[in-house]
Amino acid sequence: MTARPVACPPATAGWAAHPAGLCALSWSHDGQRLATGGNDGLIKIWRPRGGTAELLATLRGHDGAVRSLSWTPDDALLASGAEDGTVGIWDTATGERLATPQRNRRWVNAVAWAPDGRRLAAAGGDRRLVVTDRYGRPVTRPLPSPYGVFLSLAWSPDGSALAATARGAELTVWDTADWTVRARPAAGPGSVWTVCWWPGGLATGNAAGRVHLWDPRTLRPRATIDGHGGAVARVTAGHDGAVLATLSHDQTVAVWDARTGRPLWRRADAYPGWTGCLEASPTAGLLAGTDADGQEVRLWPLAPADGAGPGEQEVAAQVGGVLRDVLDDARRTGRDHLTLTGATGHLAAALPALRKPEGWAEAEFVRGADAGALAFFGGRVAALDPARLRRLADRCVTAAAAAPGADLPLRPTVERLLAAAPPAAGGTGHPSAATTAALVGALLVRTGRALLTDTTRPGELWVPRAETEAETEAEPDAVPETGRGTRPEAVPETLSDAEELHFPQAGPYTPARVLTDVLHTTLFRHWAADHRGLTALTDDGHPVRVTARFTAGEGPGNGLTVRIAAARDEDRALLAALLTRRLARACPDAAPPVRRTTSLPLTVPGSLRPWDPAATRVRSLTRADLPPRPEDRVALVDEHLDDERARQERLLLNEGFAGHDRPDVHLWHTPEDHPTAAALAAELTTLGLRATYGEHRTDPLTESTLDARTALLLLTPSLAARGWPAGPLAEPYARLTARTRAAGRRIRWLPVTVDGVEPPAGLPDHLHSFDRYEYGGEDNRTAHRGHLDALLGGILIDRTRS
Repeated sequence: MTARPVACPPATAGWAAHPAGLCALSWSHDGQRLATGGNDGLIKIWRPRGGTAELLATLRGHDGAVRSLSWTPDDALLASGAEDGTVGIWDTATGERLATPQRNRRWVNAVAWAPDGRRLAAAGGDRRLVVTDRYGRPVTRPLPSPYGVFLSLAWSPDGSALAATARGAELTVWDTADWTVRARPAAGPGSVWTVCWWPGGLATGNAAGRVHLWDPRTLRPRATIDGHGGAVARVTAGHDGAVLATLSHDQTVAVWDARTGRPLWRRADAYPGWTGCLEASPTAGLLAGTDADGQEVRLWPLAPADGAGPGEQEVAAQVGGVLRDVLDDARRTGRDHLTLTGATGHLAAALPALRKPEGWAEAEFVRGADAGALAFFGGRVAALDPARLRRLADRCVTAAAAAPGADLPLRPTVERLLAAAPPAAGGTGHPSAATTAALVGALLVRTGRALLTDTTRPGELWVPRAETEAETEAEPDAVPETGRGTRPEAVPETLSDAEELHFPQAGPYTPARVLTDVLHTTLFRHWAADHRGLTALTDDGHPVRVTARFTAGEGPGNGLTVRIAAARDEDRALLAALLTRRLARACPDAAPPVRRTTSLPLTVPGSLRPWDPAATRVRSLTRADLPPRPEDRVALVDEHLDDERARQERLLLNEGFAGHDRPDVHLWHTPEDHPTAAALAAELTTLGLRATYGEHRTDPLTESTLDARTALLLLTPSLAARGWPAGPLAEPYARLTARTRAAGRRIRWLPVTVDGVEPPAGLPDHLHSFDRYEYGGEDNRTAHRGHLDALLGGILIDRTRS
C-alpha cells in the first residue's frame, strides 16, 4: 500500500471515565449517549457536550470487568456482558437492573441485541453462543463454537443472520430462521478477533493484522486491508458505511476508506488493542476510543482534518525491506534462523521513528510464512529455508524409525545430519546445531509427526513408527512392551464394538498425526506404542486402543483408516468425534468418514510410559475438566490439543534459543515472597515460557524488566500488609514507568493476586487498568489449572484465555 495516511485529527472531546481502565464502549442508536464499561465492574452512561461529557447514570452490579455493551434499537435497554460470567439488562432511563438472563458462564466476551430488539445473543469463554429473549428464555439451543472461545458477535442489519468469531481461522454465520450454519468462510490466518456488519458491508479482523471485507449477501470475499502490525481487535463502521476504523495490537487506531482500503489517518500509541474499545457513532462522523492509558474517553472526527500535514508514514513496506535484508544476511552466513528479538533490533536501528517495532516484525514474519518464504514458530522465531528444515525433519523421522523404541534424541541426530550435509546454498558455514534442532523439533511437533515425552527433557521426542504393508494384515494379540515405567495391567480382550473410520481423502492427516493427536489431548496418563498404533490409559485407568494406517492409491479401500477400541463407550465416542473434526479442518474438502463397527484386540502391557510427569499437574486434562455435553467435550479437547502442541513447541524453542531471546515474563515480588515466585516460575517453565525472578535491587530490576515481554506483579499478603507506597516495589515501578514513557514504550503489566489477597492500598491506577489474575489459595486442581491457563493467555497477549 503506497498511500500515506495523514495525521490523526485532534480529539474533539475527552473526559475521565474509569480510573481502573475501560473495557467496552457502545453508542446509543440516536447518537446522543455513550455507554462505557470498566475493569471496575461499573457501567457509566454519558452525554457528550462540547469538549467533555455529562455523566447521566452509573450502573452497579457486575463483579468483574465489563467486556461488552449493546443498546436495544429504541435505546430503552442496555445489555452488558462481564467477566463474572453474567449478562445483565438495564433500564437506561432509571439505571435499574431489570434482569440477569444468563448466569454462571465462564466469562462473557460479547453481547448483541437483534435488530428487532426481542432477541439477545451472548457468547464467550464457555464456547457457547446463547440466544434468549430479554427475560432469559432460550430462543434456540446453545450454539457451540466451531473451534474455541467466542470473541465477537454481529447481527445482519435485517436480523436474518448472526455472525460470530472465535479462536479459529473461520467466521461462522448462522441463519436465524432455523439456526443452521449458513457459511463458514475462511477469515484467518490465526484467530478471527472481530466482526462488524452494516447495511451493505461485512468486515472481519484477524490475528495477522488483516481486515477482510465480504459481500454481506453471498459471504464471498471482496477485498483485504493489510495495514496493521498486530492482531486487529476491533473493526467498526461509520454511520454511512463509507469509512472503517480499526484498533490493533500494534497499538494503533487507523481509519480506512471502506471502498478502496485506502488509509485515511492513523493514531500511534493507542491503548492496547485487547480491550476492543473503539466505536463509530451511528449518526455522525465521530469515533469513540480511549487515551493512551485506557482511562479516559476520546472522540475524534472520522474524516481527516483539511490541510492536515503528513503524519506517521505507512511503514509496512519499509519494515518488509529491512527484514528481507536481514533474512538475506542470515541466509548468506548459514545461520538458517532469526529470532524476532534480533529482527526488531535491526528494525529499531533502521527505522528509529518506529517506537514499537515488535508488532510490525511479527506481522511481517506471519505474512512471509503465509507466502511460504519462511517458517514461523512459537510467536517469535523465524527460520530461513523451510524446505531444508523439512528435509532435515524427514531424515530425523527415518533415523527414529531405524532405532529401537522410536525415540529421537534430537540434538545428536541433527548434529550428525548436519555434519554429513553440505553447507546451505550461498552460505559460509553450518548453522548452530542447537538452534536447528529446536526448529526441526518444533516442525515435527507442529505437523504431528512427533511428541515431546517429558518436559524436563525437551530434546527427546517420540516419533510414531510407520507400518509396512505386511504388518497391516492383522492386529497382534498383544502389544509389545515399550517405554519407561511400569504399571502392572493385564486386560487381554478383543472388543467387537470397536469403531472404524475410513477417510478416502486424508491429505496431510497422516497416521502419525492421528496418534500424536490422541496423546496430545493429555487425557491419557500412561501409554505404549508399536508400529500399528498405541494403547493408552485414561487418568482414571480405562484403556483405549487406536490404530491408524494409510494406503495409497485410488481404490475404495485406499486412504486413511483409523480404528478405535475402548473399555468405555464415551471414550471411544469422544476420540471418534475428535479425530473426525481434526481431519475435517486439515482437509476442508474431504468427504465425511465411512464408519463401521469392527473388532480390535485391547491388551494393556505391563510396561507403559507415563505422560509427561512434570506437566501432569499444571497442564493435563482430567475427566473432571470435561463438560457434560458431548459436543462441548469435543470442542474443549480439540482446543486443548492445539494448546498442548504450542506448549511443546515453546519448550523446544526455549531449549535451542536459550540466551538469545528475551524472557517471556519477569516476576516482581518482595524478598519474603521468593518461594512463591520460584514455584510460579517453575510452573510457567513447564508451560513452555521463559520466566525470570529473584531480583530486588532497583536498577537491576528495572533493566531485567526492560528485556522481558511482560512484567508480572505478585500481589501477596506481605505486600498488602505494607501497602504499596511503603513497599519495596513502589520506587522501581515509578522509575521504570518514567523511563518507558520517556522512550515512548509501554510495559505490559499482569497483576497476580496470591491466595485471594486484596490489592495493597495505594496501588497506582495504571496497574488497576490491567486484568488481574489469581494464583494459589486453591486446592481444587481444575481451578488451579484454569488460573494458570488464564495467566498463560495474558502473558502471550491472547485475550481468548482458553
